[in-house]
Amino acid sequence: MTTWLIITRAVHFGSCLLLFGLMAFDRLVAPAFARRPSEIVGYWEARLRLFVFLLLPIIFISWAAWFALVAMTMSGEPLQMQILKIVWSQTLFGAVWKIRLMFLLAAAALSFLLKPHSRRRPFAAWSQLAAGGCLLGTLAWAGHGQEDSRWHLYADVLHLIAAGVWPAGLVPLFLLLRQSRRAAASTDWPSISGLVRRFSLVSLAAVSLLAATGFVNSLFLVGTLSNLVGDVYGRWLLAKIILFCAAVAIAAVNLLRLKPRLLNESSQPEKALMTAAQLQRNVHLELFLGAAVIIIVAVLGILPPAQH
Repeated sequence: MTTWLIITRAVHFGSCLLLFGLMAFDRLVAPAFARRPSEIVGYWEARLRLFVFLLLPIIFISWAAWFALVAMTMSGEPLQMQILKIVWSQTLFGAVWKIRLMFLLAAAALSFLLKPHSRRRPFAAWSQLAAGGCLLGTLAWAGHGQEDSRWHLYADVLHLIAAGVWPAGLVPLFLLLRQSRRAAASTDWPSISGLVRRFSLVSLAAVSLLAATGFVNSLFLVGTLSNLVGDVYGRWLLAKIILFCAAVAIAAVNLLRLKPRLLNESSQPEKALMTAAQLQRNVHLELFLGAAVIIIVAVLGILPPAQH
């Protein structure tokens, strides 16, 4: 049961983060090149719709599986309809899951309006970003954030939202860098360099927010340095912090070294292609570290905090 709950939590967390990350990238980063019609713009809009339609059923299935597993854990009995009804109607977890279902249905309905060149697309995209943010942020009520003060809960919500921007936003960046390299002959490198520049600014804000809210969460959940190394929860959290720092170090290389190089070489396609390849490799490594962090978060959610 515990293993399945960890897997389900990881899948649900990851898919909610990615849905919000795609929409945040589309609204905050993609305008850097979307004003200039090109193959890469068409590629992005097609991939966005594909990912959204793939993620929505994954989110729903993992949402339902998580609810069923929690219901069985609460009752200590095999899955029964009566137990599901009680958890759904008489527990805080059930109330939170009802609200999250509404946000999920809203995001699904809005996805049908995400048609390229449609007048409704900007409205649908911003509305879906809001729905995806609420779907992601309300996960704080399914974790330890709702067990302490409101400040801890608010920090947890902001932590989730920031994680949806970075590292989840690295997925569309990776896809666009790969496509740019594949279509190198027709790639508008100045637009790609502008895209990377804007993503760096947005991700820098997200990383700063992650660090600040992560510190607040650690104060409530761990409390002391001795708990960080002497408690099971603390050691898992320490592993998360180490992976986060490693990902930030790679992001710093991208920001301080590769991004300026790509900007300077945007008028020289051959050199820009080599820099884009190195940037793509670094982003790939960041994504691997981000996936490992999501798994650790899934484990932390079922462990009692060291401070408790």
